[in-house]
Amino acid sequence: MFQRIVDSIFNPVIQILTSARDRLEGVSLVAARGLNLDYFLGPLSMLSPEWRALIGSIVASAFLILGVLVARKTYSLYLAFKEGVKWW
Repeated sequence: MFQRIVDSIFNPVIQILTSARDRLEGVSLVAARGLNLDYFLGPLSMLSPEWRALIGSIVASAFLILGVLVARKTYSLYLAFKEGVKWW
């Protein structure tokens, strides 16, 4: 009975973390496709293709790092919550 109560509490959290992991795996597909800066940053579209590729790579890397940091913080929050419930 206690296990069912704990599972009912942690199953939504586990599903959120699983969904976050799946989305992070899908980031590689978006990164491989590239980022078209012509839609977002008009003046940068006047640069040479090499500069646009460099800026696009920097922006894509920043989003990837941000996604990983958010996932890590979410997981550490989950572990802290789990540890708190464990000793409660």
